[in-house]
Amino acid sequence: MLKNKWIKFIAKISISLFFIWWIVYRVDWMEVGEYLRRVNFVWIAVYVALYLSGMLISSYKWKILAQHKGIDLSLGEFFKSYFSATFVNNFMPSFVGGDSFKIYRIGRISGKFKETASSVIMDRFTGLLGGMILVVIFAVLNFKVFLENKILLTLGILSLSGLIFVFVILEFFRNREFKTPVRFVNKIANKIIKELNHYNGEARIIWRAISWSFLFNLIGLAGANYVLFMAFGIRIEMLNYLSVIFLASVVSALPISINNIGVKEWAYITFFGIFGLSAGAVVSVAITSRIIQMLLSFLAWPFYLKERKK
Repeated sequence: MLKNKWIKFIAKISISLFFIWWIVYRVDWMEVGEYLRRVNFVWIAVYVALYLSGMLISSYKWKILAQHKGIDLSLGEFFKSYFSATFVNNFMPSFVGGDSFKIYRIGRISGKFKETASSVIMDRFTGLLGGMILVVIFAVLNFKVFLENKILLTLGILSLSGLIFVFVILEFFRNREFKTPVRFVNKIANKIIKELNHYNGEARIIWRAISWSFLFNLIGLAGANYVLFMAFGIRIEMLNYLSVIFLASVVSALPISINNIGVKEWAYITFFGIFGLSAGAVVSVAITSRIIQMLLSFLAWPFYLKERKK
C-alpha cells in the first residue's frame, strides 16, 4: 500500500515538473514581473473575500451531504476542517491529502468514519458535476467559438458525454443492478450505484449539492478569479471568460499532479490564449491566486497542529 502511494507521489511530481518546464520556456517572465508590479491591492482584498466566501459555500454543501449520512455537526466544524485541509494540500506530502484530513477530523468527532468518507467523496463528485454542467452551458452560449476551436470543442463534447453517462447511471440504475460477465466489476459498480442512489433518493440531496456547487463556481471560482484579472488590468469579454474558466477548473481538478501545480497554469495559458491573452498575463493571475491561497491556508497551521496532538 505504502509502495503504491510513493509510486503515485513520484508520478505526480514528474507530471508537475514537466508542466513547470513547459511553462518556464513558454512564458515571458519579464512581462509577469511587469504585471506583478502594477497589481491593484484593493482588488486583491476583494479576491480574498470572494475566495473565503466560496470556501464557506463549499463547507455548507459538505455539511448537507454529511447530514444525509447521519453526521450532525455545526457549519463551523466543517469550515475549520475545509480550511485546514487546504493547508494540508499546500504544505504536506501528496499522499497525506486534504481529503484524508477531512475524513479523519470529522470522522473522529462524529465517530462515523465510513459515512464521513462517503460525504467527502460525494462532495468532490458533485463539485465536478457542477463544473461540467457550467462548461456545457457556456459552450452552448458561446457555441461559435467552441465550434471554431478543436480543443474547446473536444473538451465540451467530453463534458457533455460524461454528464449524460452520469445521469443515465443515476436514473436507469435507480432500481436495477449493473450486470456484466465480470463479477468483480459488478460488485464494485453496484456498490457505487447503491451509494449514488442513497444520495439520489426522495430528498434528492445530490441535486441540492450540485446547486451549491453552481454557487461556489460562480462566486468562489469565476467571481474571485475575474477580480484578479481586474487587479492586473487584464481585459476579457465576460462570455469568453466564463466559457473557459470552468473548463480550466475541471482540468485542474484532475488528480495527476501535486496540488495541480503546472496543470492549472497550463490550462490558463491554453484556454485564455484562445482569446488573445498572453501567457505572461494569465500566469500572473494563476501564480497570484496560488500564492494568496497558500498564505491564507497557512493561517490554519496552528489548528492543524492542535488536531495532530489529539
